[in-house]
Amino acid sequence: MVRHYKLHFSQLPTNLKLFLLGHALMAFGNSVHGLLFNLFLREAGLKEGVMGSLASTTSLGTALMAFPAAFILEKFPVKPLLMLGLVVSTSSYIFQVLSPSVDLYTMFGLIGAMGLAIFNISIAPFIFRHTQPEQRVYAFTINAAVVMGSQLVGYLVGGELPGLMQKIFINLSTLDSFRYSMSAALIVTLVSLIPYSRILKAPIPRNSRKILGQIKEKDWRLLGKLIAPKVSLALGAGMIIPFMNVYLSKKFNLGSATIGGYFGALQLFTFAGIFLSPVIVKRVDRLRFMMITSLLSVPFMLTMAFASSVSLVMGSFFMRGMLMNMSGPMTSLFEMERVKETDCLFVSSMLIFCYNSSWTLSSQLGGWVIESYGFQYSFMIAASFYFLAVCCYWMFFRARKIQVASEVIAQEKLAA
Repeated sequence: MVRHYKLHFSQLPTNLKLFLLGHALMAFGNSVHGLLFNLFLREAGLKEGVMGSLASTTSLGTALMAFPAAFILEKFPVKPLLMLGLVVSTSSYIFQVLSPSVDLYTMFGLIGAMGLAIFNISIAPFIFRHTQPEQRVYAFTINAAVVMGSQLVGYLVGGELPGLMQKIFINLSTLDSFRYSMSAALIVTLVSLIPYSRILKAPIPRNSRKILGQIKEKDWRLLGKLIAPKVSLALGAGMIIPFMNVYLSKKFNLGSATIGGYFGALQLFTFAGIFLSPVIVKRVDRLRFMMITSLLSVPFMLTMAFASSVSLVMGSFFMRGMLMNMSGPMTSLFEMERVKETDCLFVSSMLIFCYNSSWTLSSQLGGWVIESYGFQYSFMIAASFYFLAVCCYWMFFRARKIQVASEVIAQEKLAA
C-alpha cells in the first residue's frame, strides 16, 4: 500500500507537489496556534463565552471573504494571491497573540481568517483541476495526509514549546510563554512563501464567465442538497471543536504538553484513517462512506459527554476525530464531482461560506452553552446535528444513481 501511494505521489504534477509542501508548512504553524490559543486565553482569565466569540469571529472572517475570494481567484493569477493571503493571515495571527486586549484579538483574528480564506477556497478546485479522474481519490487523500502529518508534528512540538520557552527565558510568565510559542511557530509558517513562489502556473484557471453574472445559471437545487449536510456538520462541530483543548484541560486538569501529546496521538489515528480511506471507498461508495463515518462518530461524542474515565474519554476522542477527519477528502471529492468543472470555484466558495457562517453561529452558541450548563449539553447538541447531516445525505443522494458532472458532459457530447 505504501508503494502504491509513492507511485501516485510521483505522478502528481510539480505545481501540486509545491502546493502540498507549502500546505504542510502552513499546517504546522497553524496547528501550534490552534492548540495553544484557547489555553492562552484561559491563562489570561477569559471564559468560554469569550473563547466562543473569538472562534466565531474567525469563521465569520472566512465566510465574509468566501465570495470575494472566489471572484478574485477567477480574475487574477493565484500564486501572488496565495502568498498575499499567507502573509496577511500569519502576520495578523502574530499581532493577535501579542495584543493586550480582547478587542484586538477579535480584529486581528478577523483579518487573519480573511487572509486564509483565499487559500482554503482554492484547495479543492486546485487539486481537482490538476489531476485526472483516476488520480483524484489519492490526490485528495495525500493532501489530507500531508496536513495531518504536519499537524501531528505541530501538536507535539506546540505542547512542549511553552515549557521550553520558560527554560530559555528565565522568569518568563506562563502567559508570555504561550505568546512566544505561538509567535515562533507562526514565523515558521512564512517559509511556505518559498514553495509558493516556485509555482509556475495559476492553480485555478481563469473562467471567461463572470462568477457574479452567472448566478442564475447555477443548479441551485443540487447546491442546496450539498449545503444542507455541510451546514448540519458545521453546526455540530462548532459546538465542540473550538473547545476541545479547554475541555481536556478543565475535565482532567491537563497541562499544555499533555494536551499536545493527545492531539498528536489524534493525528496518528486520523492519518491511519485517511491512509486507509481509498481502500475502503473501493469497497463502499463515497456516499455510504461519508454517512457511515458521520454516524459512527455520534456514540463517541455521547461517551465524551458522560464518561468520567480518562481512558474512555480519550479513546472516544481519538475515534471521533479519526472518523470525521478521514471522510474529509472523500467529501470534498464528492462535492466537486457533482458539479461542472467551470462551477467548481463557485461551489467551493459557496460551501465554505455556508460552513463557516454556520460555524460562526454554533461556536458562539457553544461557548455560551458550555459556560452556562457545561460540556455535556454541547456534546449532545453536536451529536444531534451530526445525525441530521447523515439524514440529509441519505434523503438527497441515496434515491438515485449519482452521476458525476464529467460523466454527464461526456454523455451530452456523445448524444450530440
